[in-house]
Amino acid sequence: MGSVKKVGIVHYRAGRTDGVSLEMEKRKTILQSLGVEVRMISGPVQRGSDFVIEELEFDAPEIREIKENAFGYFGNHHLSSARLMEKIHMVAQKIETAFREYHRREQFDALLVHNIFSHGRHIAAASAFARFARNTGLPIVSTNHDYYWEREEYQEPTSKSVQEYLDLYVPPAYPNIVHVSINSIAREGLLRRRGIDSVVLPDVFDFHQPPWVRDAFNADFPEMAGFSEQDLVILQATRIVPRKGIELAMELVAELNRHKSALEGKTLYNGKRITSDSRVVLVLAGYAEDSAREYRQWLEEIARHLGIEARFIAPRIGAKRSSNGDKRYSLWDAYVYADLVTYPSLYEGWGNQFIEAVFARKPIVVFEYPVFKADIQPEGYHYISLGDRVIREQSGRVKLPTSALQAAAEQTMKTLLSPETPRHLEENFAIGARYHDYAVMREFLQKHLCS
Repeated sequence: MGSVKKVGIVHYRAGRTDGVSLEMEKRKTILQSLGVEVRMISGPVQRGSDFVIEELEFDAPEIREIKENAFGYFGNHHLSSARLMEKIHMVAQKIETAFREYHRREQFDALLVHNIFSHGRHIAAASAFARFARNTGLPIVSTNHDYYWEREEYQEPTSKSVQEYLDLYVPPAYPNIVHVSINSIAREGLLRRRGIDSVVLPDVFDFHQPPWVRDAFNADFPEMAGFSEQDLVILQATRIVPRKGIELAMELVAELNRHKSALEGKTLYNGKRITSDSRVVLVLAGYAEDSAREYRQWLEEIARHLGIEARFIAPRIGAKRSSNGDKRYSLWDAYVYADLVTYPSLYEGWGNQFIEAVFARKPIVVFEYPVFKADIQPEGYHYISLGDRVIREQSGRVKLPTSALQAAAEQTMKTLLSPETPRHLEENFAIGARYHDYAVMREFLQKHLCS
């Protein structure tokens, strides 16, 4: 690809099934198809990284301490401002030194960094790579999936020193760094707050790959996941964190359970016949971050309270299929067996699982979060709506208004049974391919890495 022969891709983690890891893999695939060597750089929580920097792990005790002392939300302010800044610079120096040595060996022509210059969870990493960028002049494309000010927990810096640091490095305004925002709302926010312009580049997907199908490898997936061929299978493919609003999917499953008799004896859009023995099963394929373990346990309690069948299968799902040791299925295998996909996120930077469901030609249930309404809905997809409003209870749980839940359940039943649904799913696929195929990313990389 012109003078660019070797590119490093940097993030806190790699090779997982979260949205950022998936986007990194897509860039790697596209660059390799253009003849570029690619190296993956991450912290120690990874699968398949070429170089590991221990200090890049955001859940490490030292990094959590910095985060919790830098932002008022966490209420953990035992470090003085001076001591906090000292710790930030110490960690940044370790990261920069490690990466400089790796760059000296590899001699990268450009870097792609993800969230390093934008997220609040690991602000020390930002100055490490900013100093590297300033001192080397290396071309860098910074994809900012999450700006710190977009999250409630990072909106109140604890001191003037922290705010000045954020203004300088999160993100930095250097001529050799091209900033990418993944939606129009984020772009406007960056421009308004920092006067930094950015390119809007939403998530992409390989719409030219073979369709995901049943085969010898995934034939035993239903047995592993605890459902039968006659069950109505609903997939929740996201990670398990509170902002994904997974309790809304559980509410919908419970509502569908109450109306299951209306489906009995009928055939769904995909040819599956529902019987009196059929169950409505929610399959949760995503993993829970360490910080979300309580949320996962709480979801299990909610499922029991609602009396629904919920299957948490993350330990058996990987970014890729594997037969070494415990068999791991890919996330794509989960889509193969789904009759319906739920996407009830309260907030997303864009929507990886939405576009995956579009490619898989599955009906999608969506909570209309702000970015969905601003950037995705206008593209013209068919979907089932959970509305755009929730009720927040004192416990922290979010619920749908009764009218929205009932309307979503009714629309879901109609969609599952409608002979028009296959046509609508094909139309969704065509829209997704038009706006989000790899060709969009390929053109962007060629333009910005070669200029």
